[in-house]
Amino acid sequence: MVDSDFIGAVALFQHLPEPQLKTLGQSATRHVYKPGERVFEQGDKPEFLYIVEEGAVEIFLPAKGEEVILASFEKGSYFGELAVFDREPRVASARATVDTQLVCLPLSAIAVLIDAHPDAARQFIGTVVQRLRTADELLSRLQIRNVNDVLDARMTFGERIADVVARFGGSWTFIICFGMFLVAWAVVNSVIIAANPPDPYPYIFLNLILSCIAALQAPVIMMSQNRQAQKDRIQADQDFQINIKAEFAIQQLHRKVDELRAGVIQLRQAEAARRKDGPYTVER
Repeated sequence: MVDSDFIGAVALFQHLPEPQLKTLGQSATRHVYKPGERVFEQGDKPEFLYIVEEGAVEIFLPAKGEEVILASFEKGSYFGELAVFDREPRVASARATVDTQLVCLPLSAIAVLIDAHPDAARQFIGTVVQRLRTADELLSRLQIRNVNDVLDARMTFGERIADVVARFGGSWTFIICFGMFLVAWAVVNSVIIAANPPDPYPYIFLNLILSCIAALQAPVIMMSQNRQAQKDRIQADQDFQINIKAEFAIQQLHRKVDELRAGVIQLRQAEAARRKDGPYTVER
């Protein structure tokens, strides 16, 4: 049994009459979790709505490689409330990040409360809608990090030089300039200084220069290509994580809209039944 004052302090159950809070308190239980211990797993059948009494809990989506952290809840927060409407398997996992104590409210007790008291249902749905709006505002203010800008800011002087050399060495400007240099070298050593040229045909010194340029240019270009490949891998990993988050968010939005629609229909049916049957009394 849990004190009704504690349950009434939670935003989801504020303004509920004391008898309803006592009913929830009588059905609630407490569970203690150690750091890293799972509260529930993805795919588990939902049984409780959880209120964090002490500690902290994070909701995450298991994925290959790095896990996707969806939300974090601390003292006074609640989670798992959407399962009241659909009872579908959990779409994410939850675990304690520190020593945590949770108050577990059975979903069946909350469903009975919503069915019997339309005011409680209205309060419940209104609080859930407010949480969805808050989440939308946070997403609208989300700043997307550009991996290219982050990596460019961390570049060393040598990496910048390598990029410049690779960019210039792979351009038509380099080809045209180097072609003009070769023609000029051949003309100077074969026509202008025909009597005693410094590098006569077959231009041995020119071959040495070309070999030195190729020997130095190749590793510099490879350094730039390796850094670009690393950037591409990081970008691909980030795109993969973003795709997972986007897919999960879209599924969540569709599910939440369906749940809210079902909740509104349930609320209307309860109000219609109350008007038809008149005020009902609660047996004590």
